[in-house]
Amino acid sequence: MRKQSGQTSPRGRVNRSTRTNPEGVSLVKKEKLKLGTTPPQLAKPLKSALKKGTAGQHYVRDPTPSIIYEQRMHTPRRGQAYADDTADSSLEQTPESLSQISSIMPVDDSTMMSTFHRQSKVQNQSQSDTTWEMAVDRARGEPDGAETSFRKKSPHDSPRTSKSKKLEAISEEAESPGTDKENSKKKLQSQRCMKVPLKQAGKKLKSLKTLKSKKALETSRLSGKSKSKRKFDETLPDETIVPKKAKLTWKEKKKERKMVKNNYDLIQTAKGIWEELRRQNLTAERRQQLCKDMHSKVQGKVKELAVVHDSARIIQCLVQYGSPEQRAAVLEEIKDHIVDLCKNKYAKFIIRKLLKYGSKPQKALIIKAFHGHVRKLIRHKEASDIVEYAYNDFANALQRLFLLEEFYGPAFSMFKTHTTRSLDDVLLEQQDKIPMVMHNLKETLLPLIDKQILAHSMVHKIFFDFFKYADESLRKDMIEALRESVIHMLHTREGARVAMACVWHGSAKDRKVMIKSLKGHVVKICKEEAGHLALLAMFDVVDDTVLVQKVILDEILKNLTEVMSDNHGRKVLLYLLVRRDQAFFCPDIIHVLQLGDANTTSKKDPAVRAHELRDYVSGPLIKYLKENAKDLIMNSSTSLLVPAIAAHATGDMTEVLETVANIVVESSTASSGQEKKKDAPVCIVEDVAGHMTVKKLIMSDRQRMLDGDPVLFSSVLLNAASSATLKSWAASNRGCFILVNLLEVDSPEVTAQLKAQMAPLKKYLKKMTFKGAEILLQKLDGQQTSRPKSQPREISL
Repeated sequence: MRKQSGQTSPRGRVNRSTRTNPEGVSLVKKEKLKLGTTPPQLAKPLKSALKKGTAGQHYVRDPTPSIIYEQRMHTPRRGQAYADDTADSSLEQTPESLSQISSIMPVDDSTMMSTFHRQSKVQNQSQSDTTWEMAVDRARGEPDGAETSFRKKSPHDSPRTSKSKKLEAISEEAESPGTDKENSKKKLQSQRCMKVPLKQAGKKLKSLKTLKSKKALETSRLSGKSKSKRKFDETLPDETIVPKKAKLTWKEKKKERKMVKNNYDLIQTAKGIWEELRRQNLTAERRQQLCKDMHSKVQGKVKELAVVHDSARIIQCLVQYGSPEQRAAVLEEIKDHIVDLCKNKYAKFIIRKLLKYGSKPQKALIIKAFHGHVRKLIRHKEASDIVEYAYNDFANALQRLFLLEEFYGPAFSMFKTHTTRSLDDVLLEQQDKIPMVMHNLKETLLPLIDKQILAHSMVHKIFFDFFKYADESLRKDMIEALRESVIHMLHTREGARVAMACVWHGSAKDRKVMIKSLKGHVVKICKEEAGHLALLAMFDVVDDTVLVQKVILDEILKNLTEVMSDNHGRKVLLYLLVRRDQAFFCPDIIHVLQLGDANTTSKKDPAVRAHELRDYVSGPLIKYLKENAKDLIMNSSTSLLVPAIAAHATGDMTEVLETVANIVVESSTASSGQEKKKDAPVCIVEDVAGHMTVKKLIMSDRQRMLDGDPVLFSSVLLNAASSATLKSWAASNRGCFILVNLLEVDSPEVTAQLKAQMAPLKKYLKKMTFKGAEILLQKLDGQQTSRPKSQPREISL
């Protein structure tokens, strides 16, 4: 059984298991004391405690005094007597002030106590504990459980006064004499004071949050505010009615926002003039008057109006339609702020208009303003467009060099000369500066590897200069950083050359990454004037032909019609068939492609690589030619593809040759015996493109004979043509030359068959006056003609 409170252990110590909970609620008797009264059993201890106390000390009150203090009084402790034995009976009055109460039990200001501190609490507790509790209760006059922090604060209490009170309490505590035992008692007492009210407050807040909605909380707060206002300000009415603001439409709200801004009236007036000025049907006199009125209104405020979206359009219109004097006035106001205006997404268009419509000195002034800021402007999202526009469309060679010199190093941007025209000239005069220039270029170009910045031709020129003079180590680092972004540079000449350099000098991994980055854009690159050269470079040096077939060739073959209809796309197909044949490609292009032959990465034989690619595309090309032979032959742009496919594609060409021969014969038969009309069918032999196609097909029989191919287009054509068809060919100059080409194949079977069919037509040929009939007669008679054999010509598509 648990011992009753007040019992002692055999050793004379108080049994701690019989003590009450630290909150101060009695487990034996829950009877509450009346406010302002002191129990008889506590009167004497209270007097003695007040006699011993010191004025001005801090105190903390336990909010729930109970009968347990009475039990502690009657419990004897080791080395202590009852407090009433030493009490002074002369003090009969209960203390009323806080200073008197603080003299009873000085406590520390700390309200928190660790478990260790709680365990190290002194067992001996004097009778003054009870006296201190009752004195506080007497002086405060508040019910048990009340706490200072939960009292209703006066509006006159400020955070500063509460802070000062705390500081005074701390200073009083420091001055008050007390032992460590007393301090530990005070901390425990203060913790008891705080624990129960905090728990109760937390429960109340939680119930309020769960039961009240947001609207109810707002209502309660408003009512509380109004009550507090009425309490301290009696002049306020009982109910304050706030007038509701009328609901505005979106346009009205927008107008209100604009009216707050500066220059609202000026912008509205100028916009009225702008609405009329931008019309196309204005007379010159009226437009001149409107420009004069607008300039008089915006004069002196151009910079302010240039950064606003609607007023910026007004200034643009003034620059476009205004007089040279008005443009000069506008430029005069903003000439010191050109760099800042280029960075604004509205004002940059004013600079663009000045570049387009301004005079030559005005354009030079704007370009000169960029000096010293080019490296920063080219990396800005808005300003890079203006710098590129000025460099690409209006700058001359010297101005372009001045813009590019900032990338070569600080020495070039500071000390400018007017004799050089390019980096080649600079490095030719100062060859010792090549390492410095290359190092500066590398540090400058690495931050420019961005999707938006790489689209500018100005950046392409800088990269091209870098790859032209960089050594192997610098080139390797730049390729590794640039390989995924090469696709954004293929639309300019310098950008395509940079891509070709990356393909030539990159590793196998670099080439693989670059090829994969082209996926989905191959058809567009094929149609680029400069971009298709990068594909030709890949066909030349990439050993992984399987990767090239899957990524590049498959996409081309799926869109053959689109690729064949473009001039540059046809070059890609021709390069796969004939590679560097000068009959189809310009010598300059072949020279550029030969620069990559010396690369150290490629290991496969170029002839083997070309043969693998040709085999892959031959089947689809033969099929496409068979289905669209007539359209390809009659089109002067695609006619050269027909002899190239027939001569160089690998596979059975019998059906294709028969199809082409039948089309040629049918067109000759349909057009013979009819008068020349606009809608009359055209004979392929008489057509310019058709005649060239048939001629090249016949001349390709020589190579077939050397390759041992049993099928010749000449024999197929003679078998399909009747005597009437040959007679119609002999009646025209171009037809006679087709017959001459058949005799020049030097095939015994073709020559014998053609002479046998043309013998009855000799008498008609003698009557012809054109050159083709004369040469044909000489060939049929076996005479040596003075006409040289046709040589392959250099044709640039």
